[in-house]
Amino acid sequence: MSKRSQQIDTVFRQGQQLHRIGRLAEAEQIYRQVIAAMPRHADALHALGALALQAGRPAVAETLLDQAIGLKPAADFQVTRAHTLLALNRPLDAAAAIRPVLRARPHSAEAHQVLGHALSDADQPGNAIDAYQAALRLKPALPDVLNNLGMALRQANRLEEAEQTLRQAPPEPESLVNLSSVQKERGAFADAEATLHQALRLAPDSPVLRYNWSLLMHLLGRTPEAWDGWEQRFRAGAIPPRAFSQPQWQGDPLGHRRLLVHTEQGLGDVIQFVRYLPSIEGNILFEAPPRLIRLLSSNPALPPMIPDGAPPPTIDTVVSLLSLPARTHLPAAQPPYLFAEPDRVAHWRGRIGAGGLRIGINWQGFPGRFEDKGRSFPLALFEPLAAVPNVRLISLQKGEAEAQIVAAGFPVETLDGLDSGPDAFLDTAAVMASLDLIVTSDTSIAHLAGALGRPVWVALRFVPDWRWMLDRADSPWYPTMRLFRQSRHGDWAPVFAAMAQALPR
Repeated sequence: MSKRSQQIDTVFRQGQQLHRIGRLAEAEQIYRQVIAAMPRHADALHALGALALQAGRPAVAETLLDQAIGLKPAADFQVTRAHTLLALNRPLDAAAAIRPVLRARPHSAEAHQVLGHALSDADQPGNAIDAYQAALRLKPALPDVLNNLGMALRQANRLEEAEQTLRQAPPEPESLVNLSSVQKERGAFADAEATLHQALRLAPDSPVLRYNWSLLMHLLGRTPEAWDGWEQRFRAGAIPPRAFSQPQWQGDPLGHRRLLVHTEQGLGDVIQFVRYLPSIEGNILFEAPPRLIRLLSSNPALPPMIPDGAPPPTIDTVVSLLSLPARTHLPAAQPPYLFAEPDRVAHWRGRIGAGGLRIGINWQGFPGRFEDKGRSFPLALFEPLAAVPNVRLISLQKGEAEAQIVAAGFPVETLDGLDSGPDAFLDTAAVMASLDLIVTSDTSIAHLAGALGRPVWVALRFVPDWRWMLDRADSPWYPTMRLFRQSRHGDWAPVFAAMAQALPR
């Protein structure tokens, strides 16, 4: 090695030392000096790529790592590149990148762990479990591996094993919040609360812990304890924050200020929480999903609306719609607070007719979303209801799940042209006005029926979403709603048998 190369490597090692102790800006400056002096310095390119990944710039990292690997296809470079591909939400590419490393280094626990991450992100929990178990066998003290394995077992619905594994993990806030989540899913609510208490003693200001505490308190019906932690959902990463230059409104009198209320989650959440808007006094503008504006306009007490994403006029302060109950403690409008258009009601009433017990049904939300896990169910489960004399099942379902109607084995009426325009739920709301009952999974259809004040039965998984709480057949959100709950994970048959029994004969 030439004297110049030795000098460059000495400078590079100085950058590595700064990198290790967290002085990242200084490390980056040195790495760039090394590359300026020796553009083909593979280790410096790799280190700069690793820094870019740490800084949340995975696209930049990928370019740098590709250059480094082109010069020196080292195994640790490939591992960093796999992490980068995971950050770019390309889990299958990450798995493909790490497998050659494992062929060359089959005893690398770190490589098996990265493969587990990739397979978990690719929704292959069984294969992810195998990878994490291999990493654990090779290096039992590998950081986070028990936590990783526990969460893969949870993803595979192997909840008892997940809890046992997470109990063996070091009692750190991340593993404890995951343990609490598994305990909650198992219905061990006292254990979940105790575990979260333990985690909060370690990290009392953690947004993730405080947000998870709020979800548990909501579920347990301890609402006053829930709202403060609920406000941590943005800092916890559960909901992407919106970038506004205006200050957040904290619920104080508006005076001459103009308030923009914006949405943050799904259509069902918007329908549920718009009930708080009429109670706010002052100059208010509501940024609503474009597809919902016409439906929401059926309530003249709601403020003026602009489409979500449109540049708003001058505003002074902002707040999320779902923050209103936590920040204002204002009373909420009671259903019905949305209304079907009379002309549409007349149209659909004529098409549906008056005969029989008319039941609108919906069985699937958005497949593939984690939030929908365990909520949806197959249409075939409605067979006990179809067998009740005089019942007519009328589909309110949209999307790919409609294909199940052909193979149902019992009559299900369909309504061609339902909500075929750009606006959401206008026809569905009018159809609901002509039905005797709506029976649905936990999705936006349930919120729509409740907001319209229509009779609605909701089938809920064993541990439901926080808003439905526990051990009650009614909902404080919607007085016309009745809740039917699983008594065991995944066991829907008794739920629908109970519904069939409850139908009028």
